[in-house]
Amino acid sequence: MAAELLQKLLDEAACQRVLIRYGPAVDWRDGATLASLFWPDAEVDLGVFKGKGAATPAFLLENAARSLRRCHITTNISLHVAGNRAEAESCAITHAITETPSENAGSERFVHVFIGRYLDRLERRGDEWRIAARCYLLHGATTEPYAENPLLNAMTKADALSPLHPYFPSSNPEEP
Repeated sequence: MAAELLQKLLDEAACQRVLIRYGPAVDWRDGATLASLFWPDAEVDLGVFKGKGAATPAFLLENAARSLRRCHITTNISLHVAGNRAEAESCAITHAITETPSENAGSERFVHVFIGRYLDRLERRGDEWRIAARCYLLHGATTEPYAENPLLNAMTKADALSPLHPYFPSSNPEEP
């Protein structure tokens, strides 16, 4: 009984790691981590993208490249593990700043906020958990003109995040 409980806790922790790693992988445009989160045959429906897990990282990287800054927050994870499958629901808040050319020969910045939730099915194949199906449900979104607050000029900005950025964290820390 104790061994079964321990295995269930380990499986839940592994599934939560998969779900939590998604946001930073998109934000840092970390293709290697994104590829490790989805089974190649996963069914993915993000609304603006519908396809297989193998194609999902390329779409996410291309989409992330359109923003100067982005931040994905995954929260309120509800998870049920049964054997080699798990069902999960998590809320998500996405914030992005984009820049588009303006008619005045300059550019305009916009801030976009999306609020929604992911409905996921995860599967363990061998010793590894990954997303086997993902559906994004949008609750709301807004886009507004963006102007940087001058009081924040001295702060380091999260511009151009990528695995080449000097602050990029190790995406695959050693597992215990």
